[in-house]
Amino acid sequence: MNRTNKGASKDALFRFLGEGTDKLIIAVLLGSICLFVLYPILRIFSQSVLVDGWLSFDAYADVWQGYRTSLWNSLFSSVLTAFFCTFLSVAVALVMTSSRGWVRGLMMGVILITMVSPPFVSSLAYIQLYGRRGWITHRLLGISWDPYNCWGVIWMQSISFVPMNALFLSGILTKMDTASIHAARDLGAGTRAILMDVVLPLIKPGILVTVLLTFVRALADFGTPTIIGGRFNTLASDIYIQLIGYSNPTKAAAMNVILLVPTLIAFLAYRVMLEKSDKLTAGRGGQGTVDLKLHRCGAVGILAMVFSMLFFVMMLLQYGSIFASGFMKVTRGVYSFSLDYVRQLIKYDSATIVRSVVYALIVSFVGTFFAMLFAYYTGRRNVPGRRFFDFLVMMPYMIPGTCFGIGYILAFNKAPMKLTGTALIVMACMLFKQLPTTTKLCSAALTQVPRTLELSARDLGGGRMAVLRDVILPGMRTAFFTCFTHNFSSSMTTAGAIIFLINPGKKLLVFNLFDKVYLGEYPMASLIATLIIVIVLTVEGLVWLFSRRKGKRYVS
Repeated sequence: MNRTNKGASKDALFRFLGEGTDKLIIAVLLGSICLFVLYPILRIFSQSVLVDGWLSFDAYADVWQGYRTSLWNSLFSSVLTAFFCTFLSVAVALVMTSSRGWVRGLMMGVILITMVSPPFVSSLAYIQLYGRRGWITHRLLGISWDPYNCWGVIWMQSISFVPMNALFLSGILTKMDTASIHAARDLGAGTRAILMDVVLPLIKPGILVTVLLTFVRALADFGTPTIIGGRFNTLASDIYIQLIGYSNPTKAAAMNVILLVPTLIAFLAYRVMLEKSDKLTAGRGGQGTVDLKLHRCGAVGILAMVFSMLFFVMMLLQYGSIFASGFMKVTRGVYSFSLDYVRQLIKYDSATIVRSVVYALIVSFVGTFFAMLFAYYTGRRNVPGRRFFDFLVMMPYMIPGTCFGIGYILAFNKAPMKLTGTALIVMACMLFKQLPTTTKLCSAALTQVPRTLELSARDLGGGRMAVLRDVILPGMRTAFFTCFTHNFSSSMTTAGAIIFLINPGKKLLVFNLFDKVYLGEYPMASLIATLIIVIVLTVEGLVWLFSRRKGKRYVS
């Protein structure tokens, strides 16, 4: 009898602790989102309109009077970047999905490298290849021209944003309903007519998504205008100067709010177009390749092939110059192989390398588990205000990185939440800036876990924590590896969101890269960029091998 009572008491205690832990997890999730997402954004708005505790719009008046040209430059360059980038992205996506064998594998390999590259790489390669002493302009063609202008910014932004857009569009193309193409062929339509009247109209929502997404990313980019813009200033680069050069957080906050208006408008339109794009591919099987002969599609197909080839040639030149520059030393105009920069990097930046990897690993583990738990509690549990918190989680995705970083400075620079200068604020900013993407990945994976399994576990006496531990998390194993690699690569390459939060004595590799490019030390910058790419690819390869081994173990 006593044993029975003891067993019952243990079960009751376990259930009590389980329920308590469940509620604690919910409180930590929602509280963290309010603290690290909502509060910094509110601080930006309050900083821009409050002066010594009084309501004032003087900062907006100063920005409007002194920085209208920068605002116009931002809108002008972002619109043109969105146009050119989308055109290139459609061309690359068509060629990738219609290619087969090693050609498609080579293209995917180039895209993979570009996806894990740090920012500023395009600007660095642009200067080395096409600058006043560039390898192509000066050494090959014998000309010297000024590369620091508006068109350099637009071209480099367009090239940089193509890989993500091309992958998105190729995903739509491979999931497109092939019945429409077969029906058009049966009715006698030629290859050109199928491309123009069937394929392109079907992926129109996806094309509009890439336009809006590219516009938002170009609007928030501060690195490219700062490095190669010359006298062409944008509002994002001016925000960086106001905070780093003049230490004026009020004016920087007002600039961010102004920049946020077109960003929010574009983002709302992006969400509408994305829903239409999701409906286009919902419930349709993948085709693998689009059976189109682009060389038979008339001028449109030929242009797609030409511009796609131009893009991949530029990518090979870009990364070839980056990889080579870090191991070459010039003496009296003659290049020779050298390991001097490698020795210098190991001697002076070894602590920075270790710190960058450690930060990225911590953010990857914590951020992935946070996203998995948030996706479960908002997707499967009736958490109060779940729509509101889902919207809050998406906020870091829609606002510029510099805006998010300034919000952290304003929110956590005073007691009792004085976090500025610490590693915690840097990792928290990384985690929550990347949270929108990881939560969407986890939510998509959660749909593959049947709700009946969860209900069956509950019917068999499993508590909420037991269901979470034994059913939900194992069912999202694939999402864990995907989110982990995304978080790691993003943490190693992110810049805009944390550039204002880094302690000068505890820098990360990506900011050493920015400093070297800004100071004109291009060989060292190239070596740092190469090292970041190698580290990210190595970790992603190890994760892929581990996931395959674990997958085989589960099957056996």
